[in-house]
Amino acid sequence: MASKVNTKQLNQELSKSYEQAIKKQALNFAEEILTENTKKYLNEIENHPVSQEIASGPDGENISYTLDGKENLFAFIGFDAGDKPIEDLKNLIKENTFLDKRSTFNSKTFELKFNVFTPSFEEIKSVTPLPFENGKSWVKGIEDGISGFGYYVYGLLFPKSRSKRGIQSKNKVRNGTFKTVKYMSEMYSNFIRSLK
Repeated sequence: MASKVNTKQLNQELSKSYEQAIKKQALNFAEEILTENTKKYLNEIENHPVSQEIASGPDGENISYTLDGKENLFAFIGFDAGDKPIEDLKNLIKENTFLDKRSTFNSKTFELKFNVFTPSFEEIKSVTPLPFENGKSWVKGIEDGISGFGYYVYGLLFPKSRSKRGIQSKNKVRNGTFKTVKYMSEMYSNFIRSLK
């Protein structure tokens, strides 16, 4: 005895099964892409001269040339001797960058879209405060300028200073100014572009 097949229902089931298989594969692929590009993003931050200099602490050389190739950026910014601002920045990104496993699916074009969450540049600025200037970010200051270089003194030991190596003098000691460089805004933009 022949049985009838509900072709409409069968097609719906097959379509649903096919869609789920595509979503699973696409999710794995999207996660691989995000992992790879996040790693590149973090490496770019770590290998930037500004990051390398700050990570070297109060004894590092001014390889970023933000201070005319002299003095020390870590001490100039005013970090405490034991601070690890670059590790803090990288951890912020690592801990808050992830893929939303929910997706939008276009059954006609078989196109899947996933949302990625990562700290925005504004959020990065909000959690990287300049130690001596309320409301300002050292990350943004690298690109816009940080005041006080004319009064900055770097030496062997200043026990009362945060970094133990740098202080702000009451009298001007030089005519030079802080040299701005491209930093997080550029690396953040590169990362966002890599995900599109």
